Amino acid sequence: MAERTQPAHAVLLAGLVAVALALTGGGAAWAWWQATAAAEAPPALSAASVDVQVVGLGGGLPGPGGTVTLPALSLTGAFPGGGDSEVVTVRNAGSRATTVTAAMSRTGTLGAVFTTTATFGGTDSGAGCTGGNGSTTTIAAGGTATLCLAVGLSATAPTGTQGQSGGVTTTLAASLPGTSWTDEGTVVSGAVGAGTVPATSLSCGALGVLSVRFNWTSVPGATSYVLRYGTNGSQSETLTVTTRRFTSALSGGTAWVVTQRNFGQVTWSSVPSNTRSYTVAVVSLCG
Repeated sequence: MAERTQPAHAVLLAGLVAVALALTGGGAAWAWWQATAAAEAPPALSAASVDVQVVGLGGGLPGPGGTVTLPALSLTGAFPGGGDSEVVTVRNAGSRATTVTAAMSRTGTLGAVFTTTATFGGTDSGAGCTGGNGSTTTIAAGGTATLCLAVGLSATAPTGTQGQSGGVTTTLAASLPGTSWTDEGTVVSGAVGAGTVPATSLSCGALGVLSVRFNWTSVPGATSYVLRYGTNGSQSETLTVTTRRFTSALSGGTAWVVTQRNFGQVTWSSVPSNTRSYTVAVVSLCG
């Protein structure tokens, strides 16, 4: 940080002043004065510094700039409505009260359905931040402030969100009011990403005269399965069981299954399972 100083005082010297007194009786009298005075200068400008730090993370961000990692803030395999939050302690290691603003951004392939929150004084609820006084605060010299950080996946995130991954970055920007002096530190989260609905596996079951049965594996968390069948899978049925028997003369086509999982406000679908070709006849076929 820059330092500025100014001389403490200046000395003002008054010159000699001679005053002629009236002459009397042929004599002369003379008086002489000399005076000095101190002129008071403006107060000296003391040095100041701006240094925003994060307590307990890595090196803590001492000095200008820097990056630390907050691995505890992570959200992997996220589904709609999920989230994670953590509280960190921000310290003003500068010499004067400093304004600090926290701004969060997404990295990687994370879309806008991944929400972020940064609020000073907020409470960690486990899946988000509650309360708080917003993303900007003033911290006294040598003082600290708690900052709640959160990342979550919107409850209405569409099925296409599956597989997105990346992280979130929090930038702490500190400034000294009335000056252009600043400092900036970065806090990087752990991994953040969306989960996926697993695909099921389709197999041929018992074959009979004019009948074919399909079976597929159960997927944890699945709320339904969409069975596609017929010519090029042109027909479909939504089922909650994991088996289906067809009885129809001289029919056939291609079958596959899509797993579905409902999250209340939105339903996610898996990629299609493997396919099976089949024929329903006197001698039924499936393979």
